[in-house]
Amino acid sequence: MDYKQKLKTDRHRVSSIEGRDFNEEMESDRGRAVNSAAVRRLQQKTQVFPLESNAAVRSRLTHSLEVQQVGRYISKIILKKLSAQGIDITQYSDGFISAVEVSCLLHDIGNPPFGHFGEEAINLWTKSFLTETIKNSFSQEPDCQKLIKDLCNFEGNAQGIRLLHQIQALNLTYTQLACLVKYTRAAYEDKPLLEDDKYKYRKKKPGFYFSEEGLYKSIQEKLNIEDGARFPLTYIMEAADDISYCIADVDDAVDKGILSIDKLHSEIERIWESFRGTDGVDDSVVDEGYLLKISQTAMKRSKEQKFNSHHAYILTLRTTLVNDLAMYAAERYVDNHDLVFSGDFDESLLDGCGKYNLATETLRILAIDNVFNHAEVENLELKGYAVISGLLEIYSPLIKLSFSEFKILAQSNRLKSHPIETRLFHKLSSKHKDTYFSAVSELYHLDTPSKTEKLIEIYHRARLVIDYISGMTDGFALEEYQNLSASK
Repeated sequence: MDYKQKLKTDRHRVSSIEGRDFNEEMESDRGRAVNSAAVRRLQQKTQVFPLESNAAVRSRLTHSLEVQQVGRYISKIILKKLSAQGIDITQYSDGFISAVEVSCLLHDIGNPPFGHFGEEAINLWTKSFLTETIKNSFSQEPDCQKLIKDLCNFEGNAQGIRLLHQIQALNLTYTQLACLVKYTRAAYEDKPLLEDDKYKYRKKKPGFYFSEEGLYKSIQEKLNIEDGARFPLTYIMEAADDISYCIADVDDAVDKGILSIDKLHSEIERIWESFRGTDGVDDSVVDEGYLLKISQTAMKRSKEQKFNSHHAYILTLRTTLVNDLAMYAAERYVDNHDLVFSGDFDESLLDGCGKYNLATETLRILAIDNVFNHAEVENLELKGYAVISGLLEIYSPLIKLSFSEFKILAQSNRLKSHPIETRLFHKLSSKHKDTYFSAVSELYHLDTPSKTEKLIEIYHRARLVIDYISGMTDGFALEEYQNLSASK
């Protein structure tokens, strides 16, 4: 297991500065990421509560900062444990930690406005309008179904890779990009269905689109990653995210007054006890009462506080869980080092332990029952769904244009016969249009493009619209929808 095979400085485009070692290149990646507009937009994107005015409630950015800190903590534990086993990667340690931190900062970068409901709106539009539109013209083309399936599987992780590489063009190292490839199947591939499929966990969601397939293959080649395998540091980023959000949603609900400490405490007890006698759960784990003991300590400390007692409860819950789960994730990384290093470990670092699994599952169910199903949250989600669906419908005329019509519009910035489409095209951002032009420039130089080539163009045109709308902040998406629908 030679980390020189994985921790490399190669980039898609050669860096203008030569001679930097791995640690220095990772610092460069950190600078590129932190200063990108995509990261700044995270401050106005939903974590749980869309359009939230309370600055104390988490946005995607503040959540990502918390994930970053947990990822740093786990990485340091792992490096210490590896060193104790004679695996010394001291010369790479700064870059190792930085690569994990930056991947944690960027892990939600591809999520659309209004969270998962924005994602649902995009996928519904692609499966209804976009599928029908493309089939009407290209159903006989061999790659038609493949590209339709690719477009119908919008996923925040795959969009993140596209955003960083194609749209923002940050030219991150292959190592940094590999950290972000959480799932290892293309969006046009089928999801594994068999329970014993060796890729069942790693391929449960799309990890990259057809448009980034070439990039993904370059990452595999440069970093010696086999088909279907993960990059080892990705496991750390994923664990940090899982640890952070298991308590964050509940914390925000308490801060907003949606959930009281008494209610939270009673729900932890109720849900924990509900696992007794259920399939797949060892009653001895329930009897041990890991999370119950933590919550009881938290309640005791809460009652000792005259002011801000809810803070004492959440602080005890969060710090205990973060420390225990981070230590466990690090132990799992080291104990399964061969499989993790090769990328063949087909589960999360947080799997495999009854009490920790039950604790995170208890908090997940608690959040669903008491936060996500709360009337305020559901109303905001429906509002977000209406906004994204409405924007996609408004921009749909751009997809209906023929190849030649859109080519004229794109090249001359005007299509006299289509004033609405012209104005919609003007509203698209220059970065997104540049990404589109880069993808279709060769097609535009053809005198008589084939049907297959026109199919490729409509694929990238659809990506152009999806890129633009999925990249909006919650507030901008709402404002744009109100403006274009004259509902303001």
